[in-house]
Amino acid sequence: MVKTVKEIVSEIKEIMALRGGLKHVYFVACGGSKAAIFPGLYLLQSEARSFGATTYTSNEFVHAVPKELDERCLAVICSLKATPETVEAVKTANRAGAITIAMTGNMETGMAKVGQYVVTYSNGDEQIYSDSNQSNSLRIGFELLHQLEGWDKYEKAMDAYKYIDDIISEGKEHLLADAREWAEREKDEPIFYVLASGPNYGVAYSMCCCHFMEMQWKHAVCLHTGEYFHGPFETTDKELPMVLLMSEGRTRALDERCLRFLNTYAKNFIVIDFKELNQGRIDADVAEFFNPVVLIPIERYYVAQMAEIRGHSMDDRRYMWKVEY
Repeated sequence: MVKTVKEIVSEIKEIMALRGGLKHVYFVACGGSKAAIFPGLYLLQSEARSFGATTYTSNEFVHAVPKELDERCLAVICSLKATPETVEAVKTANRAGAITIAMTGNMETGMAKVGQYVVTYSNGDEQIYSDSNQSNSLRIGFELLHQLEGWDKYEKAMDAYKYIDDIISEGKEHLLADAREWAEREKDEPIFYVLASGPNYGVAYSMCCCHFMEMQWKHAVCLHTGEYFHGPFETTDKELPMVLLMSEGRTRALDERCLRFLNTYAKNFIVIDFKELNQGRIDADVAEFFNPVVLIPIERYYVAQMAEIRGHSMDDRRYMWKVEY
């Protein structure tokens, strides 16, 4: 029987109670999956009072195993089709005595075969975003906070899921003209800067590493809006293509500071703002945690317009899955 996230966390709670309590959650993945589990990491680092949370890229987790990893730890490990080093990361956590949740595309992947618990998520062209990998990393985090700490925002968080698919669908429709205009203007540019903070830093990583670099073979730099002013802003000029991902939540002030600077010293930039997309539908108390659930498909939508205009499919690869690496 396939267990729900709520049921899985309930069992983990009982097991951890016998072991002295949960002390740490590790979020482990690589590439797009690492961006996808970032929402759960950000949530727990922000809200958890009795346990910590850390992220690792899969192969580093395997080769530089944290000494803290033991039976009082939970490892949430994600890969759509079971990337070999991510499967090995699950095995590494299992050997250390940790409880493992394998997040993956279906119950037949190598991830599903080695995880102690399995959470599958919607994927592909007809993806249901309220059941995506991003959404489910959050579900795990929300349930941990609710069941282990009695988190007071749980009901608002659960209510938010009913808005996600409409926000994304409406956002794509509303932004199509802007996305096409941007893509036509920037299609021949070789490098892009993507700026974000807080919950959206994983979105910036996704846009740079997965969508620009992997899928369009364009150079991209991922920058935190708080760190932008500590060196990187010296490269800003009127020609450099930049994308600012504006958050709704506690770190919006960092993004607004960046926007003020760009309005003064830059010219060739666009802003993708979760707050404008949300329009107050997801409660302000929990909206920040849902930023990446909405913005990853939206920023990908922008790059997809560029792919179409350039005639460079998002599925084209030079090396991935084709050569030994």
